[in-house]
Amino acid sequence: MAFAPARQANATEAVAGRYIPGAFAGPGAGIVPPTPGAAYWAMSNIYYHGEASGEVPFGKGSVAAGLTGDTYAAILAGVYVPELHLPGNWTYAVQLAVPLGRTAASAEVGPFGTDQHVTGLGDIAFAPLVFGWHNDAMNTWLSASLTITAPTGEWKEGDLAFIGMNYWTFTPAIGFTYLVPQHGLDLSAKFGVDINTKNQDTDYYSGAMAHLDLSVTKAVTENLSVGAIAGFLDQIENDRSTFADAHGGFRGSSIAVGPLVKYKARFGEKTEVDLTLRWAHEVEVEHRMKGDAVFFDISGKF
Repeated sequence: MAFAPARQANATEAVAGRYIPGAFAGPGAGIVPPTPGAAYWAMSNIYYHGEASGEVPFGKGSVAAGLTGDTYAAILAGVYVPELHLPGNWTYAVQLAVPLGRTAASAEVGPFGTDQHVTGLGDIAFAPLVFGWHNDAMNTWLSASLTITAPTGEWKEGDLAFIGMNYWTFTPAIGFTYLVPQHGLDLSAKFGVDINTKNQDTDYYSGAMAHLDLSVTKAVTENLSVGAIAGFLDQIENDRSTFADAHGGFRGSSIAVGPLVKYKARFGEKTEVDLTLRWAHEVEVEHRMKGDAVFFDISGKF
């Protein structure tokens, strides 16, 4: 199953949000591990570079132009499946993700150019509700989850560079995976909506974002798979602030596509580690940064 990303770039305040198109794309996106008592770990590394044209709102009443940003985040995540033994083919799990990151940003603020960078803790995400289902053939998997992201990250009013968002986000999501073992195919999708609270320090409300991630993965050998991903972001609710009201709600959208490579490394008879590399290139954007994201995920079972 996919792990939660750290602070990334899209529309909303400072054209920054919690999602990059393609962030949840990959094989097994709809699978909740079905083994009671099992625990899984992951380390997700994300690098994003983007540039925003036009004016960007940040702080209380401040506007920047020519914004360029680079973000790197290392996300330490874990999934635990309690021994509940639910009826049928249902599974319940909980998930925690703790991001550490570095953001560098530059822009023109008024007549001056500004460069900033910050390193520190990001916004911690916890999913207390993660439910999964699979059919008896174990080739069709569904998931439903609720993730709560807390404003624990580095943030300061008026700064261009930040890691946290300074508001809470609630993300209900559903996932789907269909396996075709005879052809080595994995077809996966993940759909979610980020619902935010207001940033009380800037009086800016970032409107809800819907996002859909898709992937097709083909096993080339027993250990190596290749595929393609696509990510779609659409803001379904207006931002609310003086700036947003003057810009028609400042709704954002984005489409990204790219390749995927996955390798299963085996150490001894029982230890397996999955290595997954993805690249998402944004091809069409509105009211947000446009750029490229590289994801490198390492995951395994305790």
